[in-house]
Amino acid sequence: MANEEALRIQAIAMHSQGMKVAEIARELGRSRQWVHKWINRYCKGSEGWERSLSTAPLRKAGKTSAIVEDLVVSTRKQLSSDSHMESGAFAIWHAIKAGGHEPPSVATINRILSRNGLANRKVPYQKSGIDYPEAPINMQVMDLIGPCYIRGGKRFYLLTIISNDTRHAGVYPILSKSAADITNSVVEFWKSYTIPDFLQMDNELSFKGSNRHPRGLGLLLRTALSQNVTPIFIPVGEPWRNGVIERFNQKVEKTLLAQEHKDFEDLRHHAAEFMNTHNSLHHYSTKEHKTPLQLDVELDVPLIRLDPDYQVKERPELDCFNLNEIHFIRLVRSDRIISVLNTEIEVKSELTHTYVEAVLLVNEHQLIIRQDGQAKQCVEFVMPLK
Repeated sequence: MANEEALRIQAIAMHSQGMKVAEIARELGRSRQWVHKWINRYCKGSEGWERSLSTAPLRKAGKTSAIVEDLVVSTRKQLSSDSHMESGAFAIWHAIKAGGHEPPSVATINRILSRNGLANRKVPYQKSGIDYPEAPINMQVMDLIGPCYIRGGKRFYLLTIISNDTRHAGVYPILSKSAADITNSVVEFWKSYTIPDFLQMDNELSFKGSNRHPRGLGLLLRTALSQNVTPIFIPVGEPWRNGVIERFNQKVEKTLLAQEHKDFEDLRHHAAEFMNTHNSLHHYSTKEHKTPLQLDVELDVPLIRLDPDYQVKERPELDCFNLNEIHFIRLVRSDRIISVLNTEIEVKSELTHTYVEAVLLVNEHQLIIRQDGQAKQCVEFVMPLK
């Protein structure tokens, strides 16, 4: 390297004496381009011009710039500080885009979050291997969160409900899990959003009726059936079958319930803010990164709202001309016994270790055991309709 630097210095000395570039190149055994390069470097006047510069790339391949990294981290912190906002990689991507910047890829955002200790670890879902009935179109899923407590020890619950198709959601604080409070919250959602064809829920007693009259339809079931909505109950002890609402509830618990609420009215106000933020700003990766409101516009099924003047009756009458079906999804175990409204039903042996749909035909007082849409068994099931 020292000899090379000496040749460069000699080339400049020869050029200073008036020698032509071609002559210098011939004398030193170098190309004319080489001579021009070092003349240009010398003419720039920088100290140490004769030394070779590093050939390493100025920017390491795959290395995110500090500006982009800081933007991702600051956006994550900003979103996390808002109790109603999502703060995952997709939410960060959309927030950066909305701010007028070109966001890095979602994979890059996840790597940045991981490097800065901000990543959330997810437990991978493991399929059971037993076929489960497909979810119908235009179905809403509901659940209860609670009991929870507000300042002063006041107890409350949250009725959460969400569209399985568009993820449009509602959150309603209630003071008890009585059938009246639950039903009024569901009706409020149907007034502001739309009436579904199906309403899926777990086996919470408040959703069904009462233990004293297990086959007597409770207020929620009667109200749903009166609006041509088919209730669906998931298998007992399998909350993950309501995966959409369970994941939504986790966000509610980490945001809305983490807020400070002065009183119950303050909680109701915060819940309304949360609903608005979620439905207008939360982008679902499973829905092509669209928000619930964007999906509502593209929905093929028309939004049919409940009459705003509708009032929940104490005991809604059932139209005998309606189908009036209630679906119970059940796992048939080795004893071949399934439970429907606290009634044990023995099913055929061929259905052991499979999921079935027990379809209660309320008007006909029959229970049809179906699998893959085909009737496998019919059982008499008398219902008090009055």
